Amino acid sequence: MAGRIFISYRRADTAYPAGWLFDRLVEHFGRHQVFKDVDSIELGDDFAEVIASAVASCDVLLVLIGHHWLTSTGYDGDRRLYDPNDYVRLEIESALTRDVRVIPVLIDGARMPLAAELPQSLVGLVRRQALELSPNRFDFDSGRLLRVLDQTISGMHPVQRGRVGHEQPARHRPPGQRRRIQPWMVVLAACGTIAVAIVVLVTATPGGRSGQPPPAKAANRASSSSPATTSPPNPAATAKIIVTDDFSTREIGWVDTYHRNSGTYTGNGAYRLTITGANGQAELASPANAPQGLGDQTPLNLDVSVDARKLSGAPHGYGYGIALRNDGGGNDYAFLVMDHAVAIQKWVGGGARVTGDPAPVSTSALHAGAADRLRAVCQTAADGTSVHLELWLNGTKMVDYTDRDHPYTQGYLGLYVETISDASSTAAAEFDNFTAAQIRG
Repeated sequence: MAGRIFISYRRADTAYPAGWLFDRLVEHFGRHQVFKDVDSIELGDDFAEVIASAVASCDVLLVLIGHHWLTSTGYDGDRRLYDPNDYVRLEIESALTRDVRVIPVLIDGARMPLAAELPQSLVGLVRRQALELSPNRFDFDSGRLLRVLDQTISGMHPVQRGRVGHEQPARHRPPGQRRRIQPWMVVLAACGTIAVAIVVLVTATPGGRSGQPPPAKAANRASSSSPATTSPPNPAATAKIIVTDDFSTREIGWVDTYHRNSGTYTGNGAYRLTITGANGQAELASPANAPQGLGDQTPLNLDVSVDARKLSGAPHGYGYGIALRNDGGGNDYAFLVMDHAVAIQKWVGGGARVTGDPAPVSTSALHAGAADRLRAVCQTAADGTSVHLELWLNGTKMVDYTDRDHPYTQGYLGLYVETISDASSTAAAEFDNFTAAQIRG
């Protein structure tokens, strides 16, 4: 049975914040303590029965209220909250009847509804103290919520907290301690072909620059690990910085490549990129106004760095980082963080298959809930027959690979997110302190 915290939301209204909050709660309490429909219902389960059972067993119901929560209508044009069979209405009614703690969560400046705007059975909601949750201060707001949930749940179940199989709450971890590497990542690191098979079977369907969907992508398992090193790579000695961007202005002009409005300046000196879908959906934002044509086809050898932080992503089903040598038709090198691992992927348009069996590299060096410094190096050999690729994480080289199988010798760069899970999910990341340097010589 799903756990003690139930997230009530409308997908059309607050799908992204619900995903971010779900990830934060799962990290803190453990997956079986948190219920969210898409992530908590198994294939073949009766949707209505599972939700009813989860609401009946929860200790806390979080009601996510966005700008359209109150006015959302069904196919008949009537407001959904006035439909006696509306799932959101039934969830809240059940929780209020059982007198469990119900916390309204106001998303991105949404207002609390008035009693006169609600069915009589939901009027009790307006008397509950609400929490404001803003994307610009997500860590602070969600941290406040976690403290309330800790007190509520520990008071109801003092003996069961911290059972075997539940992750230790982040606030109790010693400074610098990372989440433990999951067994699946150890298996992947030892048997890279497993990871390869999963990604290759996925069909990517991003839209191209022209607005038409390019051919489906097949992943070339293009990452090959070498022993980690903290010594500077040779290209850095001859690199010339071309552009830096702290995203405090729109001067560089980052634009979405595949899906309009997937990227946005946060107003807080960062750039956020989001994609929702399944089976290889991806988004890449390129710097349209960067010098030397970095947002266009270029053969430049590049050394690119950025601070990147995960906002949301289904377990084992997302990636975010830097893309280089993108041609707008499905071909590029992606330098990615993927759960407790990092990887270099080679994506190929047209459904082509590329040989090779490298695997993601598992690591405990990722900063849970905070930014990591990613660095991608891409350098073409003088004779043009190979491209050397390196991925660095927080100053340590994690992946070192040379592509000799029809390597990409030109293309544009970008910030990148992807969702590779079988079920539809949302992958989102935030980027800051971007630097691109040309490798000369």
